[in-house]
Formats: sequence, C-alpha cells, structure tokens
Amino acid sequence: MAAAILGLAVALLMTPHTASALSSDHGASFAVRCDFSHRNTDDPIVHPGEPGAAHSHDYFGNVSAKFDSTYQSMIAATTTCTRPEDTAGYWIPTLKWNGKDLKAFRAVFYYRAGGKDHTQVKPFAPDLKVINSARITWRCGISDNGTGSATPPTRCSGGVLGVRIVFPDCVAADANGQQVLDSTDHKSHMVRSVLQSDGTTRQCPDTHPIPVPTLTINANFKIPTTSGTVTLSSGDASTMHADFWNTWDQNAPWNPNPSDGVSFGGLDALVEHCINEVPPTEPRPTQCRALSADG
Repeated sequence: MAAAILGLAVALLMTPHTASALSSDHGASFAVRCDFSHRNTDDPIVHPGEPGAAHSHDYFGNVSAKFDSTYQSMIAATTTCTRPEDTAGYWIPTLKWNGKDLKAFRAVFYYRAGGKDHTQVKPFAPDLKVINSARITWRCGISDNGTGSATPPTRCSGGVLGVRIVFPDCVAADANGQQVLDSTDHKSHMVRSVLQSDGTTRQCPDTHPIPVPTLTINANFKIPTTSGTVTLSSGDASTMHADFWNTWDQNAPWNPNPSDGVSFGGLDALVEHCINEVPPTEPRPTQCRALSADG
C-alpha cells in the first residue's frame, strides 16, 4: 500500500500541469520588479538613431533608453528595477483603455528554466536584442499563473488589467558557438524550446541550441470597473509585443546577504545561483524573489 501511495504521489508530481506550476512558481527561477520608467516614440532596436520613428513605447527598467542608446550608455545608466544590477531595457507599446493612455503601476520580470534542464540554462549574452510578439495573454488581476486569454477582457471588476508576455528561450549559435545577438527581423535568432515526448520537459532544437532563461513579463494596469476596450499605440490588442535588450550588469558578484538588503548579483550570478543550482521542485530562495512583487 505504501509503495502504491508513493507511486501515485510521484505520478502526480510529474503531470504536465504540476511541472508547469513548479516551473512558474518555485525554484529554477528568479524575479525582478521593474516599474514604469518613461515613454517616447523611439525604438532603439528597430529604429536606432532615428528619433520619433516608432509608435509610442512604455519603458521599464533602464531609465535612459531612447533612439540613440548604445550598449555602453545603457550599462552606465540607472534603473527602476528593485535589483540595481538590472539595467536591461524592456519596452512595450503604450496601452490604451477606451482610447486613453494608461501607465503600468506594477511590472515583474521572471527569468525561469521554463521546463528545460535547469543545470544547462545559460545567461543571455551581453547586448542580445530580441522582439517577441507571441505567447501573449491577458487577464484581470496580477496573477502570473499561466492562465489567461489571447484577447483582453472588456471588464475587470477589481479594476486591474494584466498582460503576460513570454519570450522565446533558445538562441542560435554563431561559428564560434556563441549566442547570435540579433537578426534582421530581431526575432529569428531565437525560438521556443520544444516539449518532449514525456510531456513535461522541454529542449532547444539543433537550429537554436543554446538554452537561455524563459523571460516572462507580467505588467498590470489600473482600469475603470466599467466596460471598455484595450487598444495599443501599435494598433489593436493583437499587435501587442515586447522588446528586450540585455544590458544587465552581467558580472556583478553574488552577494546573498547584502547590507543594503537589495543587491544580490549580476545576471551571470543570478542564473547560476537561482536557476542552475535550484531544481524546479524546490522553493525559490528568498534572494531569488522579486522584492515588493508578491513573490
């Protein structure tokens, strides 16, 4: 009887639903809260050097991101992130409710193993750029539990709208086996990992063999409790997308017990100590959580 109960427990643990939940809410991950920074009509990835050439974008994290930003200017700038080492640039089209511009009051960025072998996940390479327009879901409230709809709600009784954007997590390799930092369309150098036949694990394809964190944006907006419609500066809600420019402090040393209670290390250290060393079946360590972000 004991063996049967143990076998059932193991089976339940390994179901796709549970594996997904563990990947989302437990170990092999870290999080950082990066609230709204600024708004402009630039796009440093698509229109570098061209002021005002894009639709309106809302930026999170790096406070300096604009049309003429460079890798060096970005890593030298400050950030809205609760981890001061996160000077990366994140931006999305400006969101509107019934035609009125909104500003996110909360944004949390999760870096997860995402079902891949957590011991093999590599940090994003310095200066990597990518635009993502897939795996986008909408919901009411601040939850990041993986549920949601491809279309935004027309009413949230609690007055909070959420959008969740999941980036691809496998990078192409160049002739030297290093990560390809960008592509002409700013997308094709990265793809999503592939679910394996066991229904629980994921693996990068041979075309894009380098596993990197599954970056997820969870942004929240306050809206009226009456009915309305979501549109974007880029068009209707189906045009939602997000840009990521890896300008983290890549090499800041790991410091799990800092005197200021905030700083725990750069991107390399966080991937090593929060993803590579923490199986998804274990709780996310305190130093891997996002301060002031409900987890």
